Amino acid sequence: MLKMDFKNASNTALVLANLIPLIGVVFYGWDAVLVLALFWIENLIIGAFNVIKMASVVIYHRSWGKAGLAFFFIIHFGLFWTIHGIILWDILGFNSVDPNIVFNTNLHRALDLPAEGAAIMVSFIKLHSPIIWLGLCGLIMSHLVSFIEHFLLRGEIFNKDVNVLMSEPYKNVVALHVGLLGGAFLLNYFESPIWSLAIIVLLKMLYDARASVAHTP
Repeated sequence: MLKMDFKNASNTALVLANLIPLIGVVFYGWDAVLVLALFWIENLIIGAFNVIKMASVVIYHRSWGKAGLAFFFIIHFGLFWTIHGIILWDILGFNSVDPNIVFNTNLHRALDLPAEGAAIMVSFIKLHSPIIWLGLCGLIMSHLVSFIEHFLLRGEIFNKDVNVLMSEPYKNVVALHVGLLGGAFLLNYFESPIWSLAIIVLLKMLYDARASVAHTP
């Protein structure tokens, strides 16, 4: 009798989420902009799930004094992600984005930087909609399944500390950021042939698999 193991579901979701862009590149002509944008936006998904984890730990342990760390993480990680997006957008050869035009409003100057990051994400999505949603939905589902398995079912919510969660995403995200920017330079140099895009997706898949194994007790 086949035994249902949620760990298998988590690993399967990870593989399927990464297979979507690989299949897109090899068989459906997905270009460098779509692939790199997809993986950049994934970093925001990682950050969003981490905020949920931090808030859950604060509420469960009633450690209200550490709630400020969650807000600090949102600001710090958000700026980190935004700056990377701006660099990626520039490397890919696009003109600068005006958030006021994208969102059809007049934003306060203090919001210029985060608004530019959001505007770049919206521009990436508009540029490749609706196909980019296929990849994004796969990535969201993968991280959701991992969240349920590790954080909820394996009990990380009971023993994780907010201070640990504060720095945890950067271990993977920094490597992905460096890889994406390096990949963008290489793709520009080689003019985005299918083989180079496929290699980037495969390397990303292997990195995710390695991180998943390291995460499993």
